[in-house]
Amino acid sequence: MSCTNTMTIKKSAYKTLSAFSYYSALTGLCLSLSGCGMFFGDDGIFRNRENDYQKAQTVPPLVLPTGMKSEAIGELYPIPHLKPSDMVIEGKPSFQTPRPLPISSNLQEENVKIQRVGGVSWVLLNVAPGDVWPRVRQFLNSNDLTLARADVARGILETNWMQFKTDLSTFDRYRIQIDQGVQPETTEIHITHMRVPASQRATDDLLWPQASTNAEREKWLMDELAATLASDIDGTGTSMLAQAIGDDVKASFATLNNEPILEINLDRTRTLATLGYSAKQDGFTTFDTDNNAGLFYVDYLNPEDAKPGFFARMFGAKEDKVPTTKYTLADLKPHILTGEAFLNAPRSNLKQEKALKGVSGYLIVVVTNEQTHRVFIRDPYGKRIDTNQARELLITLRKNLI
Repeated sequence: MSCTNTMTIKKSAYKTLSAFSYYSALTGLCLSLSGCGMFFGDDGIFRNRENDYQKAQTVPPLVLPTGMKSEAIGELYPIPHLKPSDMVIEGKPSFQTPRPLPISSNLQEENVKIQRVGGVSWVLLNVAPGDVWPRVRQFLNSNDLTLARADVARGILETNWMQFKTDLSTFDRYRIQIDQGVQPETTEIHITHMRVPASQRATDDLLWPQASTNAEREKWLMDELAATLASDIDGTGTSMLAQAIGDDVKASFATLNNEPILEINLDRTRTLATLGYSAKQDGFTTFDTDNNAGLFYVDYLNPEDAKPGFFARMFGAKEDKVPTTKYTLADLKPHILTGEAFLNAPRSNLKQEKALKGVSGYLIVVVTNEQTHRVFIRDPYGKRIDTNQARELLITLRKNLI
């Protein structure tokens, strides 16, 4: 090959490379002139869709023809309404996304257990009502307890009248109420037993008593049901229609006059009992209690801060620190705000208080409003504490309610 040909080949390669660079540069220039909107803008191929849910429209509920029953129709995946009280409010509304509730520590101990408070018993499970409904029905079928009524929307199962072989002098039946527990993703099962003499006509229209006619018969069925559910806790099966059971929240956060509170929709006996239990868990120490007045005198120390330090452990300290006080509720009551003064209480400032020198801790105050019990966290004088601090303490209380 001659030198001339070699030079010619090199020159052709150079021209080809120059053409490629030219068209690449031209393409890049076109893309730059069009901007990123071609790919990532509002009309781009890869546009941001994270706010599309805000454009969603509500679909009208299904309307059945006249004469058809609608009990089985309901929301499978209802979206709870987010209230302003779900946010931390300090002076004005805040639109900060609320943190999810922590998992209850007392629910991690066992999967199925029987709770008893004030003479009332129920079965507690760590699963949602939709998972419990088919298991309870299976239990009834396995034990030849036929159903007279099944109301999935309300979580109610009622058996037909029956006679026990050991006692033919009576007719008996059971009502099983499946309901949402106090904690999320938990279920409560309440059982009511009813008995009438065999000489009386047992009809389905007889009104159910407020409490079981025979506590022993109630206990028998509850024990049998709990044992069966405990042995089959990993069983499969979910009722989509039963997802709506227990829409009424039994414990929720609210705000009253820009102060975070906890609202509990249980009877007063159970409300005080469950608060008394929670006020001894996860860093809480209970000094004194007055159930009649709805008062708990407590203190709180973060469990991590309660642990003895390195040098304390070096010198033999093994037990966690425990808050103490020299005061009782009898000492505090003359100085605690009540009535309207309590609801409109000013901010706490212990340095300016003259009475109860060196007092520490908090008051858990239960104020009943119709069927709802409002729970406040206040200082020992019944005055408001920091909003965020009050909410954090309420969250810890809420986590351990049973």
